[in-house]
Amino acid sequence: MGNQQRKMTLFDSFRVLKGNTRISVIFQPLWGIPYALFNFYLGLYMKAQGITDQQIGELIAIGFISGTIFSLFSGVITDYLGRKKTTLIFDLIAWPLALLIYIFATNYWLFVLAAVCNNVARIVNVSFTLMVVEDATNEERKAAFTLSNIINIASGVLVPLAGVLVEKVGVIPAERSLLALAVVSMTVMAFWRNRYYVETRIGREILRENQRQKVIAGTRLNLFGNTFAYLKRKPSALVAMVITVLFNVYLPIGTISSLYFAPYLTEKLGQSKALISSLGVVNSLTMLLVLVLLLPRLQSGLFPLLVGLGFQLLSLAVLILIPPGDFWPLIIVIILYALGFGLFRPLVDALFADITEGKERAGLYGLNNTLTSILSALAGFYSGRLYQATPVSIYRFSFVLLLLCIIGLFTYGSLEKKPIVPRINLPWRKRIPLSGRELD
Repeated sequence: MGNQQRKMTLFDSFRVLKGNTRISVIFQPLWGIPYALFNFYLGLYMKAQGITDQQIGELIAIGFISGTIFSLFSGVITDYLGRKKTTLIFDLIAWPLALLIYIFATNYWLFVLAAVCNNVARIVNVSFTLMVVEDATNEERKAAFTLSNIINIASGVLVPLAGVLVEKVGVIPAERSLLALAVVSMTVMAFWRNRYYVETRIGREILRENQRQKVIAGTRLNLFGNTFAYLKRKPSALVAMVITVLFNVYLPIGTISSLYFAPYLTEKLGQSKALISSLGVVNSLTMLLVLVLLLPRLQSGLFPLLVGLGFQLLSLAVLILIPPGDFWPLIIVIILYALGFGLFRPLVDALFADITEGKERAGLYGLNNTLTSILSALAGFYSGRLYQATPVSIYRFSFVLLLLCIIGLFTYGSLEKKPIVPRINLPWRKRIPLSGRELD
């Protein structure tokens, strides 16, 4: 079974999917493509509207503070409304509504409102993830996470189209057009996908219990259910959560999708606004090669996660050392980042899904999002000040976050008694039968 899974092709990965897991993957392009197009230039769009570096940091912080509040109630809301209904309602708020506000935003406070609405996605992150994983096998979960990442990453190949549009009409008109496209696409996705979704088995059980007990979400004091008792029984799950949280804090600050990335390239490294969109193609193609050719052939275990973090650390190291004006070293940065992210992201998502189980899942994902929001709010608040003082500092901070992830990975391996680095069977260590005995 293990060998069969390692050799699974892209078509085989899709074929094993069933039910909600399959539906989630089918509709992912309607979100992934428009997101890739508008997100790359969103930071430059904000700055063109008069938003300062420090205010960008504040917007990240405010978004995550609101995300903390939403995350606190995400598990309760998901259990109270059901996974399916929660995903529909809050997807529409987090994306079409938030992006509409971005389109008409001309001052700081409208961007604040858009950031708050967008962070309603903290609720959707729980309900949507449960729609994907709850009725699925481990094999289906890994396939779903891999395919979803492939779709989102492949969408990045289209980023140069956004660059061409920016070059022709300017940042503000181009970004508003891309945001309008995203509003239409994501609205269609939310309603169309909901038509085919079916409430999960555990979701139906919880809804029946709520009806019997007449549980009202607002009166539940234990927001995370039995989550803390579960984490006490299974400390490795807590460590896996810490790794996931630290990595999610790194995402809005130190990755290619960060609001700081495009401004850093254009303002600090002196790159062309249109030219940097080509880096999105390099990123997407490299990640696709990883997800399609490399990831399915990797042996199960923690070593690919370690390699993924290592590549991202190398990427940050090169980015920190690049002098202004040089474009080609940026290609190395993106290739290293894409190799690392492509390996680590789907595997860490699958790791957290596999180590959680039963009715505690909603609470675990809710706590995970809450911790992510709190730490991301702090990181966002100070990242704006760091960037304004010394722009490269946010990438040094990101480097530290990934080092902490590596420490967490070794801790997890120790608790689960799983080796991080595979044992290499050297020729002189082969077991040789001698007189009825085997000696090293």
